[in-house]
Amino acid sequence: MHPPARKLRWWVLGLGAVSLLVVGALAAAQPVARWQTRRWMRGLRGIQGEFLDARLGFFPLVYGVTHLKLSQPGRQTPEPLLYADDISLQLLWGPLLRGHLVARVQARGVKVVLEQPTPGTPTRLPDLSTLVPLRILLDRVQAKQGEVLYVWVHQKYRPTMWFHDIEATLENVASRPQLQSAEMTLAATGIIQQRGRMSVVVQADPYAMPLSFRGQASLDGFDVSQMNTLIDSQKGLKLSPGVFSMRMTFESKAGRLNGRVEPLLQGSKVVAQDETPGSTVTAILGRISMVVAPQPDGTTASGAILVHDELIEPDRQLLPSMEKVVENGFLLGLQESLRRVYALSTGTSGHPADKPTELHTGK
Repeated sequence: MHPPARKLRWWVLGLGAVSLLVVGALAAAQPVARWQTRRWMRGLRGIQGEFLDARLGFFPLVYGVTHLKLSQPGRQTPEPLLYADDISLQLLWGPLLRGHLVARVQARGVKVVLEQPTPGTPTRLPDLSTLVPLRILLDRVQAKQGEVLYVWVHQKYRPTMWFHDIEATLENVASRPQLQSAEMTLAATGIIQQRGRMSVVVQADPYAMPLSFRGQASLDGFDVSQMNTLIDSQKGLKLSPGVFSMRMTFESKAGRLNGRVEPLLQGSKVVAQDETPGSTVTAILGRISMVVAPQPDGTTASGAILVHDELIEPDRQLLPSMEKVVENGFLLGLQESLRRVYALSTGTSGHPADKPTELHTGK
């Protein structure tokens, strides 16, 4: 056999051997991915996990899981804490060759169900170090077609608030404090209760204690009559259809929160829940109480409301605290907007604008 022919033969044999190794590695990767996913789920504390399938690819280096479900025993709602149609995590080869785990995550069809905490206790989410057992920096997380359902489980009728069609991006979040080199950034938009559009942008140090973050939130085109289940469970009243909009800014430095709420309500009024005499009287008394109620502390000449709170408790978590800040700002703005519909005067009430309203996010 001539030397060129012999050399070509060795090349063919070598490529065949490499191909067999690649095929074998790919065939073995999928059972390994499933096994490792089950092992990870068994190690979760206080969380029960299920999934349909897991996969592992090498070029690019991607791990994925489909129909992931994470549940917390003892919850009052049947839905899991988190469900995802598909989540994929891609490790970046460059940092990996230098000995660092840096990843980008794509998520589709994620649904989170949050329950109203027991009065006097804060909402608790699993720690990131529990959910992600690796020392890894998530360079970018993108979520599409997301949902968040909030359930007031301690109120009559168990009213809910549904956020859907969420598009969110989370950048620079580490699974361990030592890996966090810059601020985390969260940007999200979505629909609330099928009509209103909400957006949130936040920058934060996820491991700072007391909490340190800043951001802004906005709500446009929300029909307040969709709050009637919650309002009726507390007041025995309801709201006629009307459009509510709000702008809110906030900043927490070393646990001291300051912010500004700018609400606007058009078209809605307080009405009786039904035609019974008791409901009618309740509605009348509710309107009277708004006529005589003063404006909240911190109301400026433009109608904005300055707010304040102390976020210094050592057991506070970042995401539940930020959610509570926006939620309480929303409720404060809606309440004040309704009061202004019936107020005898739209001017400031004499409360100094430099004395802000307490948000009570820890209550």
